[in-house]
Amino acid sequence: MAIPMKVLVEAYGCTLNRGEAEEFADGLAASSHTLTENQEEADTFAIFTCGVIDTTERRMLKRISELAGMPGKKLLVCGCLPSICPERILRAAPGARLVATAGHMACLDDMRPGRRAIRPEPRAIGILPIATGCRGTCSYCITKLARGELISRSAGDLVARLKALVALGAVEIQLCAQDTAVYGRDIGLGLSDLVGELASVKGDFMMRIGMMNPASFMSGRQGIINAFDNPKVFKFLHLPVQSGSDRILTAMNRRHTAADFEALASDFRSRFPGASLSTDIITGFPGETDKDFSLSVGLVERMRPDIVNITRFSSRPGTEAHAMKNRVPSRISKDRSRVLTGLRFRITSENYAAMKGQTLRALAVERRKPGTTFLRTAEYKPVVVDSELPLGCWYWIGITGNAKTHLCGKLTEK
Repeated sequence: MAIPMKVLVEAYGCTLNRGEAEEFADGLAASSHTLTENQEEADTFAIFTCGVIDTTERRMLKRISELAGMPGKKLLVCGCLPSICPERILRAAPGARLVATAGHMACLDDMRPGRRAIRPEPRAIGILPIATGCRGTCSYCITKLARGELISRSAGDLVARLKALVALGAVEIQLCAQDTAVYGRDIGLGLSDLVGELASVKGDFMMRIGMMNPASFMSGRQGIINAFDNPKVFKFLHLPVQSGSDRILTAMNRRHTAADFEALASDFRSRFPGASLSTDIITGFPGETDKDFSLSVGLVERMRPDIVNITRFSSRPGTEAHAMKNRVPSRISKDRSRVLTGLRFRITSENYAAMKGQTLRALAVERRKPGTTFLRTAEYKPVVVDSELPLGCWYWIGITGNAKTHLCGKLTEK
């Protein structure tokens, strides 16, 4: 029988990784282990790693080495890195236990001391990983190599996890996967089937559907729109385009065109007026010319997304893009990233400035800074008010202005 431990859990990278770490931590608490943020008092470390780009991998290895250097501590290395570079991990931490992606919950079986369960801490935001792996073949993606093919969780398993999150006070449920659009295609289900099952759970909560690839959206369009039609779903679309150049998209093996992305995003906005749009763009992909980059800039200017996640190309061993010629110099990729970042913040600010004077209903979900409350509208617009409102409740907010990344408002009546 395992002995109760004090465990420090750290998570890095995407929402999926953080959601898996959160579920693992809850499982530890339910098995009477103690969670701690104090390195000195912890006797076990569990680090959920990310290796999406080279700089992140190096940062992870440095952190693993730091944790391994603390005597008398056990170390579990979870997340993507054990599949990407196990040898490098073991050089940094020879005694570490490597846990493959999606294998973290199995670790609990030999960590259960069988004593009284400890209730996890309440929280207003809950992350619900619905699948791991994907069906894409993007030429630059190391995550596909780490997580493999699509493995969807059963609807019954996800309903049970949702009930646990709602019982902890979660009112924003973030459904996440490498590609949420393909959920269930390996088990005879679809995203709309899952959303319907989850929406039947009792509780006043909203679901945010995470990233989906345009090609996957196109192949399951009607079912995905049906999922967003549910009143318990935020009208928020995270649709990574990655480039505005069809030539670069072909080299990336993205299986969609820039026009496909524009049509999908436009149709979504027509169907759900006021909806939030988020996209991703990679700068400096091998062979990207000034003309290719200008096409990305033009796409952002036309589509005016609320969020643009910008990443400079990072060559990852084992991917098709790693062997590509015509590398873009780092300084050029960096300059292009700066241009897009400036454009992103200008457009976001203009989008939000146009909403001044509106009165919006918003759900209080976080306390990011003392004395303030962070809220989300049904369209997933971010709103900050300068007062501490009880979390988990809906409020009418008068929009008084905006910052670069959010709306500013004050409590009002409809």
